[in-house]
Amino acid sequence: MGSVSKSSVLCVAEKGVETTVLSLAWIPSSARFTALGTGPKGNGVLSVYSLNGRELVETGSANHTRPFRCGTFDVCDVSERVYCCGDMSGGVSLWDVETLTQVLAFRAHEDVLNAIAGGGAGSSEILTGGRDGEVKLWDRRSPQSAIVRMFPEGGESRRDCWTVAHAGADARVVAAGFDNGDIKVFDLRNMKLSWETSLSRGVSTLLLRPSAGRGLQLVTGTVNGKLLQWSVDAPDKPVSAQLDKSTVWDTQVMQDDTLVSCLGSGALCVSQAAKDKVECVLSHQVSEPPLNSLAASKDKPGLVATSSFDKNIRIFFYT
Repeated sequence: MGSVSKSSVLCVAEKGVETTVLSLAWIPSSARFTALGTGPKGNGVLSVYSLNGRELVETGSANHTRPFRCGTFDVCDVSERVYCCGDMSGGVSLWDVETLTQVLAFRAHEDVLNAIAGGGAGSSEILTGGRDGEVKLWDRRSPQSAIVRMFPEGGESRRDCWTVAHAGADARVVAAGFDNGDIKVFDLRNMKLSWETSLSRGVSTLLLRPSAGRGLQLVTGTVNGKLLQWSVDAPDKPVSAQLDKSTVWDTQVMQDDTLVSCLGSGALCVSQAAKDKVECVLSHQVSEPPLNSLAASKDKPGLVATSSFDKNIRIFFYT
């Protein structure tokens, strides 16, 4: 699966780390990013790195009693730079990344908190999905209880929620993907299940994104390497592409309709998501172990951070 365009992916920087990194995120309006995961002693580690030329420099880190699983900046004003983390025990904690101090913590799930998403810049909403099969919406200003809980009706089995997505405060749409291939889209404005579908394999990543002239799009990655896209307003037959035979660990918007995915084969894949098709336009082999996390910079389109199970963080630029 090679390139079908003249575009290329250039490695800007690379650094080996002691942490098993599970989530990356660019700090808004900066050339810095966070890396969080599990330390050598099984503790949680949140680190901040700065990109100085072609060198990655760790500028600070904080430890947590429980290993981290996921995180997002989309829960506050950009100026606050508060990072929201989910951990392996179902806890949520918010951190000031300038001082690396914890500013809030609460219990969200009874088991592993697999996925977390925010309502966007200026929002106080936190969406979580856990191994307990529940999807919950929280307001960080009053985290004593979830403002919305989504779980199976009586008699239905609870499936492991692997991924969640929030379309933003204006759209009032959230989505959840599960280990058995179920996808559920919720309308928060009318407090109802908007639509649902089921795939043959587990859903590993979800992305809700606006597309010019086409409304809100739901992008889904699966454990068998498939990338699919639906129109949320008219969810008939999706368009799809087979990126690989391995897991699509994460997919993010690089710019407009250009998406970037990290794969279980260790490859980085750039795709174009049009109305009538999704197409991989470039595949770049990064490592032999899986690429398990990525972060696409909103401030510098084309700049992408990745982590892999060989405990390396790499920065790439797509041109």
